[in-house]
Amino acid sequence: MAERFGAGASADGLWQGLKIRMDDRQAAYRRSWLRAPLGEPAHQPGGEELASDLNLACELYLRGDETLRREIRKSFSEWTAVRGRVLAKAWSFADKLADTSDGRWLRLGLVAVSIDDNGTDFRDSYVALGDLYVCAVRGGIEPGPYFEEAAEISSGVSNMELTPMRDFLLRFEGSAYFREAGAPKLG
Repeated sequence: MAERFGAGASADGLWQGLKIRMDDRQAAYRRSWLRAPLGEPAHQPGGEELASDLNLACELYLRGDETLRREIRKSFSEWTAVRGRVLAKAWSFADKLADTSDGRWLRLGLVAVSIDDNGTDFRDSYVALGDLYVCAVRGGIEPGPYFEEAAEISSGVSNMELTPMRDFLLRFEGSAYFREAGAPKLG
């Protein structure tokens, strides 16, 4: 991911390329959905290229300005072919965090949750945040400042859960989910 930024490419240029690839995936998914026999699911895109593009989206979101972050959130809410996949990256980043105790992975995991903006299911967001939090604490990282940092770049607009992602992140440690499922894992 970092090498893409080091090659002199702008965040906007990288985003435009990523957006074209994601739009192509969405179009292929729709064609597959229309051609799928009744009762069978459409082919879901996947593979290393998609994983790489999801990683890039998280990096761009982290480094971009508010206009770019808003466009990334909006685009991922519309790309039904990959709905939930960016949130799933939070668990991949949590695994890397557990292996390395590197705050970079916590930051990227929180960004993945922020991009999803509770568009998948707020309960999945809670579980992802809980895993990131627990992995951070076990790795010797104080997660509070990272959650605050992610909240600063998250949407302040209420979504279908009626809670802006910004507030969702800031209130996570005080949530019933954290008290019941996260805190007990910390001893």
